[in-house]
Amino acid sequence: MKRIILASVAALGLALAACGQQQQAPTSGEESSSVTAPTINTNIGPDGAAGISTALSMDLMSVRAAAPLYDVALVEDQIEGQPFMAITLSTGGQEVFRLLPNADGRHVHAIVTNSVRAKGPTQESVSSARFAVAPPEQVEFCLSEFVDGAAGFACSTAEDGNFWRVYKVPEGYDGPSDPFDAIDPDVLHDSVLVEMRWIAPRI
Repeated sequence: MKRIILASVAALGLALAACGQQQQAPTSGEESSSVTAPTINTNIGPDGAAGISTALSMDLMSVRAAAPLYDVALVEDQIEGQPFMAITLSTGGQEVFRLLPNADGRHVHAIVTNSVRAKGPTQESVSSARFAVAPPEQVEFCLSEFVDGAAGFACSTAEDGNFWRVYKVPEGYDGPSDPFDAIDPDVLHDSVLVEMRWIAPRI
């Protein structure tokens, strides 16, 4: 996107010159305001995460090429006691995203985050956003889900949605949590966003 912006600025400059308007060159020591350092992509939503929007090959070379501003590493992980290798995207020594493999381990199945640095579609971040402020059309389908051993739920646009928000109910809640519809509405209102999850397209 920044290349497109810079190209547009350059094209505008040529057009002004062609019309006979003079542009003042920056004086010695001045830097052009149109030249900026690349910005790391910390967004996650229906279109992907960290600038990744396809089911990449689950290898460091492919991921580094797709997210060049991140520190990319292979790490051990597990789900329900089943070990596997995941890939992390970090910056400043802090993990922002984690890539999880599909069943055969060859391609990316999902990208998840519980980092406060990651931003959702409405620029929300984990630990601060509440279910009450989520766009209703993006959380139409919800399922109960345990979060770190506590009651919670995950929501998307539909059962096959490719972007999910995961919430944890407030501490101290001892009412029903499964099925999702059994959770007290006031409890839902105050549930906190703890994870965002993008599911890669099937290949």
